[in-house]
Amino acid sequence: MNVMSGGPALLLTLLLALAGESPSPTAPSTLTFANRTIFTFRGTSGGITPQERMTMAHARLEETPVRGPMPTVEVRPLRFGDERATAVLVSSRYAFHVSERDLVPGSGETTDEQAAKAAEALREALTADRDQRSLRVLFRSLIFAGIGTVVAAGLLWLLTRGRRMAVAGAAGLSRKQTVRLWGIDFGPILRSSIRALVFVLFWALVLSLIEVWLTYVLSLFPLTKPWGDALLGGVTGLLSRLGRGLVAAIPGLVTAVVILLIGRGAASFVSSVVHRVEEGTGTLPGIYPETASATRRLLVGLVWLITIAAAYPYLPGSGSDAFKGMSLIIGLGLSLGSSGIVAQAMSGLVVIYSRALSRGDCVRIGETEGVVTEVNLLSTRLMTIQGEEVTFPNTVVVNGAVRNFGRARTAHGAIVSSKVSIGYDAPWRQVHGLLLGAAKQTSGLRTDPAPYVLQRSLDDFYVQYELIAWVDNPVDRPMVASVLHGCIQDAFNTAGVQIMSPHYVLQPRHPVLASPAPAQAAAAPVEGQVSASGKQS
Repeated sequence: MNVMSGGPALLLTLLLALAGESPSPTAPSTLTFANRTIFTFRGTSGGITPQERMTMAHARLEETPVRGPMPTVEVRPLRFGDERATAVLVSSRYAFHVSERDLVPGSGETTDEQAAKAAEALREALTADRDQRSLRVLFRSLIFAGIGTVVAAGLLWLLTRGRRMAVAGAAGLSRKQTVRLWGIDFGPILRSSIRALVFVLFWALVLSLIEVWLTYVLSLFPLTKPWGDALLGGVTGLLSRLGRGLVAAIPGLVTAVVILLIGRGAASFVSSVVHRVEEGTGTLPGIYPETASATRRLLVGLVWLITIAAAYPYLPGSGSDAFKGMSLIIGLGLSLGSSGIVAQAMSGLVVIYSRALSRGDCVRIGETEGVVTEVNLLSTRLMTIQGEEVTFPNTVVVNGAVRNFGRARTAHGAIVSSKVSIGYDAPWRQVHGLLLGAAKQTSGLRTDPAPYVLQRSLDDFYVQYELIAWVDNPVDRPMVASVLHGCIQDAFNTAGVQIMSPHYVLQPRHPVLASPAPAQAAAAPVEGQVSASGKQS
């Protein structure tokens, strides 16, 4: 057995420990000194667990003198019986030993190699512990740390000023100035992108500056130098991984860009072809000018969906858990919140492709009458004669009746009608004549086809008459109808015929009958009578 230099009592304790009972499996324990990792004990030696061995070694290192000459660290082999170990000595005093049970299985290393590495780490730790207690080293580190802090603060001030200048430059792009490309104003998008880019770059530079300053300051002090090295190594490793990831993602990114460019070209081609149908300069089977705009949007959207689905697998990180989680959240949000939107969109498709109304038509939806200004997937908008814009959800349009006054414009114009209820004491021929005479006095009504009168019903107290006429422009219906109502009132007032409908509470004393036929003819000549076939006489 080789004999180490040192106290006889310490050597006897070591030999008794090595000759003790067999080890039992325990958790490894790492010895650290001066914030540096020295060695990891993995096996039980002489009945002493790794935790106990680490505690005893740390206590011996704490007893190392801090004054006087720098302690020396050396290794010496230790052998007894069939067991071999290597001891680490500090100034010829035993600190700890490396046994074969401390080696990593399958590593191929020996106790001498592990002990040599532990001795080297221990020399560095003892030097750092000695330097940390030196006022000269501490004062020099404080001076350099102060200089580094001042430089970092100056750079931080410059970054703040640069950010303010960049934000002011972005704000200098007046909202009245437009940046148009392909007919689209990219001014707001450009301003928002510049502000976002400035924000990201500013905080990236600030965090990088803080990291460099912190690494420099920690590396100045012997005890905190391992922390600075670890921080620098972590950032360097992160940047290295990011760089390797970017380089590896370039082929897939190029493929995705090519697919997106092809999709954009296909979308532009489809849009241009359908747009010709929308303008009336081209035709496609099954596509009408009224439905061309919606068809164009649907086809372009379908092309982009196919393009994105084809390019998605080539995007960097598309197979990561982050992308999968984001896709799950987006899908869940769409499934929970889009039921109403999908119903509106389907109703919009029904409205558009049924061609019940289109932009510029004069229609009545419910009690609202106006000109259609917009028909999209979610809503339909009308502009009333009062200048009010009314928006109808497309579910309301689909579930209700829509009266379109402008579809017959190419043949007869738009219909204008006026209903009056007159008592049975007024001769019906006279009422017909008065209504037709009022129509002749109304400017804006067409003479071809000529107006005519219908008797809608014979009610208990009165007869319902309806005057039917036409106007050229459906938008003029409300104004022409107002003038027509005034002419009807003038005609009936002049003839002494009461427009207010009678309602009897008690039975009249005498039957309410019209005057004899000769008196009827004398009272008002009948003009433009309409037969049952609808032709005028």
